[in-house]
Amino acid sequence: MELTSLLLAYFAAKRLELLTAFVCWKPEQLSSLWRESRRYGVRLTIADWARLPALPPDGLHREATLLDLACPGADLVLQKASETRGFNLRYSWLLLSDAPLNYSLVESTLESALILPDADVVWAARDWVLDVYRVKGGEPLVATTLGALGTGLGATWGELPAAPTRRRDLNNVYLKASTIITQPQFFKGWTDLTVRQIDTYPKLTYPLMLLLGEDLNFRYNLKQVDLYGDNRNGSFDGLAGQLQRLEIEVGVASMFMRKDRTLILHFFSETVELRGAFFFRQPSKSSVSNVFLLPFSRGVWLATAGTLAAASAMMTLLARRPLLRAIDPSLEQLTVGETVIFGVGTVCQQGFHVVPVLASARVVMFCALMTALFSFTSYSAKIVAILQTPSDAIRTIDDLTRSPMAMGVQETTYKKVYFAESTEPATQRLYRRKLLPLGDRAYLSVVDGVARMRTGLFAFQVEEPSGYDIISKTFTEREKCGLKQIPAFKLPMVAVPVRRNSGYKELFATRLRWQRETGLMDRWRRTWLAGKTRCDAASGGFVSVGIIDVLPAIHVLVTGMAASLLLLASER
Repeated sequence: MELTSLLLAYFAAKRLELLTAFVCWKPEQLSSLWRESRRYGVRLTIADWARLPALPPDGLHREATLLDLACPGADLVLQKASETRGFNLRYSWLLLSDAPLNYSLVESTLESALILPDADVVWAARDWVLDVYRVKGGEPLVATTLGALGTGLGATWGELPAAPTRRRDLNNVYLKASTIITQPQFFKGWTDLTVRQIDTYPKLTYPLMLLLGEDLNFRYNLKQVDLYGDNRNGSFDGLAGQLQRLEIEVGVASMFMRKDRTLILHFFSETVELRGAFFFRQPSKSSVSNVFLLPFSRGVWLATAGTLAAASAMMTLLARRPLLRAIDPSLEQLTVGETVIFGVGTVCQQGFHVVPVLASARVVMFCALMTALFSFTSYSAKIVAILQTPSDAIRTIDDLTRSPMAMGVQETTYKKVYFAESTEPATQRLYRRKLLPLGDRAYLSVVDGVARMRTGLFAFQVEEPSGYDIISKTFTEREKCGLKQIPAFKLPMVAVPVRRNSGYKELFATRLRWQRETGLMDRWRRTWLAGKTRCDAASGGFVSVGIIDVLPAIHVLVTGMAASLLLLASER
């Protein structure tokens, strides 16, 4: 097989359809290359040595690149590819040498080339083919013999795994990295679970990255910062700033995948989906409505009132019959006012001072009292359940905004950003009306915010795992059942950052994906992220009745006393 056919078979075996050739061949060789590229369905571009292409590291498609090392200017192509990170997974390089395999020649030619573990670079000598890369810039080349240059090598190339998959040993090199401890005064170690709500995501990411180092045989030269990194006039601070300035290779922490950060760094693996919500205890039904009217529907109230009104009317009719009054003199006491008092007393489970002798009157009284008894039994049972059940008066962000609840927000590095950037009108209204006027007083620690939420009408915006952790430790079982949460805004995914166009990005992503698929990542999530609190005692225990629960009854009493005083004054 001639050389051009062999080269195109190599790229076709890798399923590459774009080929850029840096060659200085004779016309007949170029003609053969064009012919073979058409036969294999590969789109060919012959590079202009006077104007070398940009070789950007990012792109939507993988490309094949052929470089004839015998051509003048080949060293410039190697230099440019190193400077622009053109030696990465996007480009499949074939470095063509017309000399027999000589490791010294390979080392000297690629001495300054930055060919990191994500690179797909093959040195094709006259007799042998080598896969070459470096575990780190400045380290010696790692060369793997793929076989002899011949007709049977195409199948071998096609079956060869991708570079990040087959390179699992970084020779115990040190990589510069940083982690985040935002509150060092509370930090007691990477395995301390007593304060899970502080620096949760660095603590969750740390064991994952340690396992990654053991898996790929490398170590960290670890630094510590106290900020994730925000944009300050185009320059980031914190961990993001170190990655922007190329001071470190990777972050041993997880941070939000914000759009402004993706311009200066890359992310290679999501670790957790973070959710934040307003937590609050639903106000009792007595605080939002009259509990004395809730046990019965309007129809039941009307039916009960109609029955007792009919009983009062029957008693009045019996009392007005002269013949019946002659038989039963007690009927003379049943005036219209007395029968009304009889109806009210029956509802309130009170007796009546008149005991008629007449059987028909007794039957009316008996039926009225039995009806009131059955109604009162149902009423009493229902009102007890109502007093123990929280209301559902607050269901949306707008309900929170209109409610008399005080509010607070968890003290985090992003505490103001996502409220201010939210495009939801309801969230913006809540922020302007409830939080903005409070200033810095609106931001509380998780412990303080949950404590206020437990003891009063207070809504607290908190990361769900952090909130669940403190709630599970401080709330009673009944208090957990009264909790309600309303999402304020959707947070971005949390992922591990790496230097932009890092040579380890694909390698790290592959191995962290393996951790996710095997359940290792989920294990650490369950360790550091508290699960949702369960309501296991919704009907157990008891609830003390407060003033607010009997306030309507007090209103009736005060109104009656005021009316009696007015009547007393008029009776004089």
